[in-house]
Amino acid sequence: MAVLLFGFEGFLEYKDNPAKVVVEALNHQRVGGHEVLSVVLPVEYGKAPQIVSREISSVKPVLALGVGLAPGRAKLTPEKIAINYKYSKEPDNAGVTARGDRLDDGPDGMFTNIPVEEIVDHLNSMGIPAELSLSAGSYLCNAVMYTIIREQRKHGGLGGFVHVPCHEKCASSIPRPIPSMSLDTMVRGVRTVVEYSLTKLSPTLMERSGR
Repeated sequence: MAVLLFGFEGFLEYKDNPAKVVVEALNHQRVGGHEVLSVVLPVEYGKAPQIVSREISSVKPVLALGVGLAPGRAKLTPEKIAINYKYSKEPDNAGVTARGDRLDDGPDGMFTNIPVEEIVDHLNSMGIPAELSLSAGSYLCNAVMYTIIREQRKHGGLGGFVHVPCHEKCASSIPRPIPSMSLDTMVRGVRTVVEYSLTKLSPTLMERSGR
């Protein structure tokens, strides 16, 4: 049984997206006895959710975790809820601007089933700055988080999302003050999110994963 990580390509002025760098750094590592498989998504409403659905359907991971960039945040922020809504002031990489459409005909919102409150406490205890977030926004990160949770519910897997700050290279390319965090800390933090989440596997999933 595998863990699926989803990151994103560069977008807007954030050409060197740390979410992409982080998930690629963890690709094919073993965490909690499971192989991590990483997928870099296009920043496109018309493609990213479909790729997430296809990959989860194919792999049926015990955990699927999205990683996205939240410029302006200074800490790792595990997300609590995804909403069935897409809205953006800026276009995606295909030039599409969402104006308040629903993602699908499902519920208005879906909570993650990874223990984000515990994860935040655990990260901070390790010296990795973290805080809980109650909004993944309404851009591609939220759309992907919603899709992850929806698809993982179909086979009883864990699903969630964590935002990361800019890293130094990203922040130095932006002509305004912006918080940053080292890539090493972000990679360690996301790996810790995966590791801690896996301790909460249900007995059924533990049996399926051979643990």
